[in-house]
Amino acid sequence: MISCWKYLAAFLLSATVLLAGGCASVYRVQVNGYTDPAAPVAFHPGATFFVMDPQKSPNPLLDKEIKAKIHRLLESRGYVLVPFAQAEYYLFFTYGMDTTSGASAAPEYSVGVGFGFGDYCSDYSYFFWPGYVYYPRYMEPLYDRWLRLKVVEAGPYRETGQLRTLWVGESRSTGTSSDIREVINSLLVAAFSRFGQNTGKAVTVELRPQDPRLRQLEVVR
Repeated sequence: MISCWKYLAAFLLSATVLLAGGCASVYRVQVNGYTDPAAPVAFHPGATFFVMDPQKSPNPLLDKEIKAKIHRLLESRGYVLVPFAQAEYYLFFTYGMDTTSGASAAPEYSVGVGFGFGDYCSDYSYFFWPGYVYYPRYMEPLYDRWLRLKVVEAGPYRETGQLRTLWVGESRSTGTSSDIREVINSLLVAAFSRFGQNTGKAVTVELRPQDPRLRQLEVVR
């Protein structure tokens, strides 16, 4: 009988490890890209950009961080950063976070061997050793994190202040983290994966934490 329990324990432990490995963290970001049907635009390699600072922002230091990340992403795509008076295009950006009306089930906990996997996984998986008591799950609020990029033609804006919008990109994700600095990289990378495109509808971009595009932004401050 003891031998049977040993085999069962080994089996459950192996299954737990395998299933845990299959539920790796993933950022799932919804991206929408818009272009003017009357004036579709494809930003040519070497196009010159100037990134505008957000107006009336409550945190100019965070704005500076995000602007530096946008610079990195523009340069990685072959665009050139120039002073305001020399740019072909101006890029505006805004971002924010809202509490949704929904809630996410947090992992349950057991007295003994218990594992919960969730957060960025689509579902929660739980493994509890037979005979142990576990506590009811609790609920965590969900946060809607968003980023909006807008590219306008520079000439008319410099001369008359007219906003001739060429492209708008929106990225959005929902999760339990309320730290915009934690999720902004995924929002930026997802938006730039469709930079200048008209997506026609919201598309899902999945990014793992090990993605080199995310890693290159971790060091940008």
